[in-house]
Amino acid sequence: MANNEKLGSKKIEQEAEKENFVTKVLAFFNKYQNIIYGIIIGVLVVACAIIAFNRFYIQKKNAEASAQIVRPISLFMLGDTTSLNLALEGDDENDGFLSIASGYKLTRTANTANYYAGLTYLKLGQKDEAMSYLKKFKKKEDVLWYGCQMTIGDLYDDEGDEANAMKYYKKAAQSEDPLYAPVALFKMGQMYERNENWNDALKAYKEIEARFYAEYNKMNIAQYVERAQLKVSK
Repeated sequence: MANNEKLGSKKIEQEAEKENFVTKVLAFFNKYQNIIYGIIIGVLVVACAIIAFNRFYIQKKNAEASAQIVRPISLFMLGDTTSLNLALEGDDENDGFLSIASGYKLTRTANTANYYAGLTYLKLGQKDEAMSYLKKFKKKEDVLWYGCQMTIGDLYDDEGDEANAMKYYKKAAQSEDPLYAPVALFKMGQMYERNENWNDALKAYKEIEARFYAEYNKMNIAQYVERAQLKVSK
């Protein structure tokens, strides 16, 4: 009987606490309802503005930029110096990568233009400019982004900056694409070898075998594994 009374008393207390909480919430809402409604309306206005901006401005600009970038890409593919400069700078009738990147900011195509501008500068032998534009390339097109990281790694390696080169090779190696990751891992292995870090070199080569077996065979990585294993066992 005493236990039932205690349970009943506890239940009444809990219900009273709930009612008190609801009363406080309602009182708070009544007191600040204008502010609360203002915040809600403000959030809705901002959300609608973002949607409208994306739909009526960004999408339109991206379509324009996508049409503009076709010619400079075709010039880039030709590969001669004159075509590469035209691809970068454009002419009186067509935009180049540089003007697309600056004139269509916030679009995916401007991001792609940064990537191609970097590659074009690289083909022209202007490595500092190449590095600058490649680093502007954001991770929106994943496959290209991983290739970009490997290219940046190569540029750092050419400068003798092994720490940064390794940093970017590791980014490229995170890709699941067999076009980039195995090559990045191999370059990591070669860099480890140069520093006689044979354990890590072996791990890099073994990762190629585990994740990209077809490429492991095509690249004849087995010989590097064998050499690294011999060095480790000494």
